[in-house]
Amino acid sequence: MEKKKKHKQGFSVPAWLRIMFKNLERISPYLAMRAAAYIFSKPLKFKVPEKELKALKHCVQKNVQIQHKDIKIATFTWENSGEKVLLSHGWSGRGMQLYYIAESLHKAGYHVVTYDAPAHGKSTGKLTNMLEMIETIANLDKVEGGFDYFIGHSFGAMAIFNYCKTRGNAKKIITIGAADNMRMIFDNFITSVGLSTKILKRMIAYFEQKYKVIIDDFSPFIAVQKLQTPTLLIHDIEDYEVSSACSDSIAKHHPNAKVIKTKGLGHRRILRDNKVMHQIKSFIQES
Repeated sequence: MEKKKKHKQGFSVPAWLRIMFKNLERISPYLAMRAAAYIFSKPLKFKVPEKELKALKHCVQKNVQIQHKDIKIATFTWENSGEKVLLSHGWSGRGMQLYYIAESLHKAGYHVVTYDAPAHGKSTGKLTNMLEMIETIANLDKVEGGFDYFIGHSFGAMAIFNYCKTRGNAKKIITIGAADNMRMIFDNFITSVGLSTKILKRMIAYFEQKYKVIIDDFSPFIAVQKLQTPTLLIHDIEDYEVSSACSDSIAKHHPNAKVIKTKGLGHRRILRDNKVMHQIKSFIQES
């Protein structure tokens, strides 16, 4: 019998780190925590598929300087005279992973922008975090004179919720494969590298003290409680990176949200599905 895959929230890390972290924790729990915090903040980079390279030829590429920081964000724009849409990718992803959605909306008359988050793709930086992701969205929103619609995948969806809960005048929000709990992402990371719950508590405390924040405040199921923006949550029931139950949880706490479930598309193929694209367009265009 085939073993059922376990649902998770967040992102995966290389398996070889487990042995290294276990040994390091035995030697020094503090060093293990600091090493874990570093790896946790460092996105992985992967080879860019040919389809994304081809899509690059059809958009305008620019760099946007993040105010008050030495970070340059690579942006990709499909220019048009219609309403404006921002696409936000997930952790260890790239803006061009959303090219199919971008091109489809552009053909429908929308002005579409996607980008590589700090330390991702063609943007500068080695480490990043939720605060920088939110600040990036804020800067792009200002540069473009305000987006009408926000579409986010996975961690990018979490950043959009946290931006829109206090800022922005979005008409609608669409998320794909969004996680609902920030603390659970920390928990899954620590478990995946074989560290103890003591290290988990230390790492959360480290980030909270360093950035003067409360980690739980960034959980979408909490962030959306302040939102009235109509929101569509799309999630595949066979997403084994972020459970589809997360979208149910977000919708439960959101005053104005609905969930659409797909099957057999997983966490990434869902970004290039015709039926999903139809649902996105229908939601944007409905009154």
